[in-house]
Amino acid sequence: MKKFFSYSALALMMFSPLALASVSLSQPKSTEFDKTIITEAEHHGLSRIELDKSQTFTVLNNGKVLGTLIQGKGWVREVQPVCFVGWSKDGKKIDQFMPTIGQGDWETVGCHKVESVGLISKKDDENAKLAVIYTIEASDHYGNDYYVVGFNKSNDIFYDESTTEKFQNSYLKTIADLRKVYQK
Repeated sequence: MKKFFSYSALALMMFSPLALASVSLSQPKSTEFDKTIITEAEHHGLSRIELDKSQTFTVLNNGKVLGTLIQGKGWVREVQPVCFVGWSKDGKKIDQFMPTIGQGDWETVGCHKVESVGLISKKDDENAKLAVIYTIEASDHYGNDYYVVGFNKSNDIFYDESTTEKFQNSYLKTIADLRKVYQK
């Protein structure tokens, strides 16, 4: 009975969408999502949209494509710079769109640019976590801020508020620094 349970648990872990054993990032092979992400950003009230292709990545789990995490920036009323994250499961249509720095909890600062994107979870963590480090514009200085996303059972992304809050006011500068703190 014990052996059956062990095999069953192992099989369940191997086939669970949350068992993200070997998540990696790569540059997208296609940018068919360009027009749809710009349309989605405009639908959210942004203009002068710029995509950051150097910080846009296809997310793979054991070599299988989960989707593409798209980074971009636009302007609200030509005065407020807002960064956003888009998620495309098929590399063509946009499944999710999330304004990040410059709106909501971050509306008092502007988004200057995306510094880096990377995995912060351990290789064998049940749920993969991706962090985005932004350079933000305050009234008289520049600084850094963070936005962490995770994956649910349907391979949708979600804003991980509690992990993001742990990094606030931490002055961490790199994905490696975030990873070290997150994995403690």
